[in-house]
Amino acid sequence: MYNRGLTKDWVPKIGILLLIILLLFTFMLVNPIYSSNMGQMVGSTGIMSEYFVWANFASTIGMAAAIPLVMRFKMRFRSKELMVSSLLTMAVLSVAIATTMSPEVIVGSAFLFGFAKMFGMIEVILPVMFILSPTGDKGRFYSLFYPIAIIAGQVGGLIAANVSLGYDWQSIHMYAAATLLLVALICTVVMHDLRFSRKMPLYQIDWLSIVLFSASMLSLAYVFAFGRQQAWFVSTSIQYAAVASIALAVCLVVRQQFLKRPYMTFGLFKKANVRIGVVLLIGLGMFMGAGSIQSIYTNAILGYNWKINASLSLMTMPGMVIAGFVGFHWTKHKLPIKMYIFSGFAAYVLNYVILYFMMVPGLSIDWFLLPQLLNGYGMCSLFIAIWLYGLNGIPQNDMLTSVGSVMVFRSFIATAFFGALFSWVQYALQWQSVNNLAFYFDATIMNTYGTVGNFGQMQLDAILAANKTLLGYVIIAGLAFLTFIFFHQFGNFKYRIARYRIRKSEWESRRDGKVDATTSAGAEDVAGIV
Repeated sequence: MYNRGLTKDWVPKIGILLLIILLLFTFMLVNPIYSSNMGQMVGSTGIMSEYFVWANFASTIGMAAAIPLVMRFKMRFRSKELMVSSLLTMAVLSVAIATTMSPEVIVGSAFLFGFAKMFGMIEVILPVMFILSPTGDKGRFYSLFYPIAIIAGQVGGLIAANVSLGYDWQSIHMYAAATLLLVALICTVVMHDLRFSRKMPLYQIDWLSIVLFSASMLSLAYVFAFGRQQAWFVSTSIQYAAVASIALAVCLVVRQQFLKRPYMTFGLFKKANVRIGVVLLIGLGMFMGAGSIQSIYTNAILGYNWKINASLSLMTMPGMVIAGFVGFHWTKHKLPIKMYIFSGFAAYVLNYVILYFMMVPGLSIDWFLLPQLLNGYGMCSLFIAIWLYGLNGIPQNDMLTSVGSVMVFRSFIATAFFGALFSWVQYALQWQSVNNLAFYFDATIMNTYGTVGNFGQMQLDAILAANKTLLGYVIIAGLAFLTFIFFHQFGNFKYRIARYRIRKSEWESRRDGKVDATTSAGAEDVAGIV
């Protein structure tokens, strides 16, 4: 027998709902690396922070590598087997990350953690999709799901920061492992042993393509994580990693052309909306990467610890809720997606404009309420709108083999590239600011006792100057994106122009007595497209 549910027959409906909620928040809250306590991980282990950044990227790459395989595994194994195996694997890897002192083990464990996490998460997302959107309306689902998912990630970071501050950074991973084991036990008891559909063997899975994709992305992640620390392409390690990433990516693309069942398909990038979506994802990655500027300001200038920095993320939650509410009603009333995308980028630009004028040596935390609200709205609205617009019209058969490449670009490549770029530019601008300030110091002033104590303040002033300069560049780039969005047609306005011109031509023909059936039919066809 086949069963597309999750639980046995004796489980009541309220129990099914509670199980889905438990599984959803378990997968959303538990992660291999928590950026909120990364500083404590570095101080405790003595491992360079770049390894933890690399591990954080590796978990995203692992999830993207698993996406093309999830339905194949779902047709081969039972839902219970996939769920319990995923939870147990994540628990073991959480313990490994908490107990090891090897950075390579942490990176490898984070990659496998993300790979295993995706197989269990798909078992949760499918029933959640039907609960949130019974009719299959993707706009409704994205508007409800993305705020929940992003807010859960923010709450997970805050919990990790509080636990790490109260105990140590290993405790959150041990608690996560215990929670995963408990949830696995619950799933063993209440989940059914039936299959989702007819059993299908795992044949024609190109494991070499999985290795090529993973190795290429991990090499690129190494470049982004260690670029600044190793002076970018001055280092031979960065050079080898960059060449390896490009070569492996080329081999992956070429190999897919000769496979009967390709691991990934790249034909979707021929669609105009996908290409525009990639451009918009570049803008989203730029704004998300610019978040490091605020972190530098709060850490170096305001002296916030990781707990206070994590609490700043709570201020983004109202904006995310507003973005979901607006997106829900926007898609419900079939309004053009153009202005919803425009509002997301405008919120981001306004956020950084406010932050630009807030770059002062002393500032109350209450001043972050409005910028963080705009930050949350911009992030969540763009996650909803770009994903909805970019994947519109993609055939269902190509969705899973195509969405992995788009996901890794959105969640890793764009964000990691701009994060690494801004980190390097901020460092260079900081030294330039120090040189500019040092111009006003002569030997007499430097020998003054009272001025020697101001050298630390001069360094802080240099950080502020560098941050404001970098924010100015981000704002200018954001205005360029807003201009592009405002004048781009997004597949709607051009048809209105065509309809107007055809109907104008038809009216003129009728006025001259030269109307024919072809013109009339063409007008009706264009009107139908609109």
